Amino acid sequence: MPRSVFSQLVLVIALVLAGTLAIAIVLSRVLVSEPAGAQLLRAMQGFADVAEEVARSESNERAMQVLRDGGLEVRMDAPAQARPRFAPLLRALQEQAPQQLSPGRELRISRDSGRSVAWLRLDTTPAIWVSFPVDRRDHRVRRFSIGLLLGCALLVWLAAAHFARRLVMPLRRLAHAAPDFVRGESPPLDTSSGPREVAELARALDRASTEAREAAEERTLMLAGISHDLRTPLTRLQFALALLPDADPELRAGMDRDIGEIDAILSQFIAYARDGRDEAMESLDLSALCRQAVSAMPDGWASALPEQAPLRGRPLALMRALENLLGNAQRHGAPPFSLRLERDGANWRVEVADHGPGIDAANATRMRQPFVHGGKGTGLGLAIVERVARQHGGELQLASNAPQGLRATLVLRADGMAEAGMGAGR
Repeated sequence: MPRSVFSQLVLVIALVLAGTLAIAIVLSRVLVSEPAGAQLLRAMQGFADVAEEVARSESNERAMQVLRDGGLEVRMDAPAQARPRFAPLLRALQEQAPQQLSPGRELRISRDSGRSVAWLRLDTTPAIWVSFPVDRRDHRVRRFSIGLLLGCALLVWLAAAHFARRLVMPLRRLAHAAPDFVRGESPPLDTSSGPREVAELARALDRASTEAREAAEERTLMLAGISHDLRTPLTRLQFALALLPDADPELRAGMDRDIGEIDAILSQFIAYARDGRDEAMESLDLSALCRQAVSAMPDGWASALPEQAPLRGRPLALMRALENLLGNAQRHGAPPFSLRLERDGANWRVEVADHGPGIDAANATRMRQPFVHGGKGTGLGLAIVERVARQHGGELQLASNAPQGLRATLVLRADGMAEAGMGAGR
């Protein structure tokens, strides 16, 4: 079965028309050909009665002359029986003749100069064969039947195509706009020309999109507000700790590390809340962003970057994703570290590899989800990278780095086209 609605409608219409054609052929045989054949046989019977009566009262020659004067062709020798043709009237004549003709009479169908002729043998001695051309009448019946069927099929097809288009086009526009609804946007969508059910579906999706957008904005505002407000007392604690004159150096260093880790966690929360969707797309050099991200890392990174890597994207979001990938490798992996950027068809592939413990295939999908981590951090680093990848029409791939470690690959479309199925919550 075809998958699209339009293809299914076309198939249903084709099956209906085929069934209608079969029924029409049967009905034309019953309602047209059989009555026409019976009427023609009755006319033949009338001519035969007159001719046989003239032959009995006068002579065969006189009967043949009367038939010729009536415009009929006569002969004494029997015509050859032609092979049956696909003609409803001829079939009706051959089937009805044995039941309707009087005893001593016989009907044969022959071909003469490309036309069909019905020959009737009269009950005379010697036998006289009289011709009745039936091709013209049969052609008129067939042409009328075929024309009627084709006209009805064309009308049905045009009407069905019109209504199918009225149904499918709004659904297609709705399908194209669905990713915008999922992202919480409200794209302009005209469903006034479509069915009422499609318009109701569009309004329901618009309401759901508005509610999802409002809920996401509230969560984002709350998360960003809490993270921002917590930074103020952390800053005061950091200053107070620096002013303590007699603090144990080890205790002070541990508290500094804790404050720094809390600050980094809050930065991740704010980065996740501000997902970068409001940042404008622009032309940038991905290779330059990779160099900038590597330069901010400690020593021990090897990089393989092309001279330039043109890309349409959001520079701040991409830089945040690169920093998260490099920081994740630095925090959870082990040296040597490497960053590779290469072109793969219409995509750019950013590969970050380390030689740490890595992860197994079962946890690869789970580690890309928010707040899932391996004991350190918030678990938002890879979730942010996954979201940025989807905003740029790509994906984040996690695989084993043989013989040991993790290889994280950020796949980005070179034209920056956002993936159709991107969700608002990722």
